[in-house]
Amino acid sequence: MKKVLFFVLFIGILFGMDCKDRLFSLKIENPIPLKDILKDLSSECNLNVIIKDKKAHQLINSNIEFINIKNEPLDRFLKILFDSKNLFYTLKDNVLSISFYQTKTFKIDFIPNTITGNSDLNSSTNNIKTRYSFDFWRSLENNLINILKNTDSIYKNPVIDKNAGLVTITGTKKQLKEIKKYLDTLNKRLRKEVFIDVHIYSVELSSSHKTGIDWSNFSLSLPNVSKPIRARYLLGRESVFNSATFNLNAFLNFLAKNGNVNSISNPKIVTLNSQKAIISIGDTIYYKYASKITQTDNGNPTVEYKIESKFVGVLLDITPQISDNGEIILSINPKISSFKDIAQLSQVNRDMPPDTKDNTLMSVVKLKNNETLVLGGLITNDEQLKVNGVPVLKEIPLIKYLFSSKEKITSKKELVFVITPHIIDFNSKKTLKDYGYGKLPTLEDLDVK
Repeated sequence: MKKVLFFVLFIGILFGMDCKDRLFSLKIENPIPLKDILKDLSSECNLNVIIKDKKAHQLINSNIEFINIKNEPLDRFLKILFDSKNLFYTLKDNVLSISFYQTKTFKIDFIPNTITGNSDLNSSTNNIKTRYSFDFWRSLENNLINILKNTDSIYKNPVIDKNAGLVTITGTKKQLKEIKKYLDTLNKRLRKEVFIDVHIYSVELSSSHKTGIDWSNFSLSLPNVSKPIRARYLLGRESVFNSATFNLNAFLNFLAKNGNVNSISNPKIVTLNSQKAIISIGDTIYYKYASKITQTDNGNPTVEYKIESKFVGVLLDITPQISDNGEIILSINPKISSFKDIAQLSQVNRDMPPDTKDNTLMSVVKLKNNETLVLGGLITNDEQLKVNGVPVLKEIPLIKYLFSSKEKITSKKELVFVITPHIIDFNSKKTLKDYGYGKLPTLEDLDVK
């Protein structure tokens, strides 16, 4: 080790004969190539040294300007030494392998499919779609490339196996450090889930409320409370209540003052953080149309028909996003579709979809965990066709008009959504009852008519 000593470098043997049992010290005040230190170290500890790539070879031939290491075991000594040049190393069976690039594989738990759709209720298909396209793996690949590129202008594209949920990265020490930090954060966020409890009510407005529910008078009168409890904030027709103060009985009594109340649905759905939850309630209407007309040799046309469908009803898509402080941002998009002319449904041969009226509302709100959002303002004019007549005779063609009558009933309704998101905590022991499951009161129990 004469050469190293000449450059004011010393490696002290404090105890033991094997290098794994020694403490090393190193002090450099004048430039010295890293390869000279490695030569003396390999000679002293009987190490076989392998340099795996050209970039590592260049850095090993470059100088170390200054370094001061005192009394460190071999593994720690090597880490400090190679960190100064951003080099990787492994030491196994007296073989020291050095590289500038390293390949690591990370595990990502996510579905392999691309999620696409279109939430237009005028769609000619019976699929409930939501006008979005989300390719998680393509987005992940772009983000990883940007991180690699921003860390070092020289980078290698990641290898992603979305079916196995594996991401393989070849990069420098800095690049892999940034990638690991990003993927750890991503995995942590992906493991978060939100339980969404939704109540959907239909209020058939009375003659004094034809313009809709008077939300300016919205307050909850609770038992043993002298003053009514109001929402934490009101914005248009949105109201936010703390779950501890929200009372379903008082809320339904408030709705009953505006008209007849009917419970349409009470879905409960669990979704991953930042992933859409879709709730649909309605009917699918089928029809056929001539898709292709072909002229035959004898001059008679041949017609090919296709069967299509149209969804009519209530569609609610909710996307929750959990912030780092435990708040929930909800992107809510309710859509309501109803028939313009219900007489179109009685047509036996339908060659085009029935005309519909669509109402849409888009909202983004921030809630605390377990807070309740009340969302109203979607008003529809519902029409029903009631057929009265003599049984059997009213079904016979031609004479059915003599033994039957039709009545068109029109009513104005406002749909009200009550939405309560719960962040699922996998570290706490909660039952389904804690998330809202159990025997729910009926409208009769609550004396709501």
